[in-house]
Amino acid sequence: MLEDLEARVAALEASQADYRAVLTAVNALGANQREMATTLREHSLRLTVLETRVDEGFQENRARFRSVDEQLAEIKDLIIDGGNG
Repeated sequence: MLEDLEARVAALEASQADYRAVLTAVNALGANQREMATTLREHSLRLTVLETRVDEGFQENRARFRSVDEQLAEIKDLIIDGGNG
C-alpha cells in the first residue's frame, strides 16, 4: 500500500513537472509573440511613413514636370512667333 502511494506521488510529481515545462514553453511563446507583434507594428508604421514620402515625391515630380512642360510650351510659342515676325 505504501509503495502504491509512493508511486502515485511520484507520478503526480512527474505530471506536475511536465505541466511546469509546458507552462514555461507557453510563456516563452507568448513573450515571443508579443515581441513579434511589436516589431510588426513598428514596421507597419515605418512602411506607412515611407509610402507617404514616396507619394509626396511623386506629387512634387508631377508639379515639376508640369512646370517644365509649361516652360517648353512658352519657348515653343516664342520660337514660332519669332519665326513669323
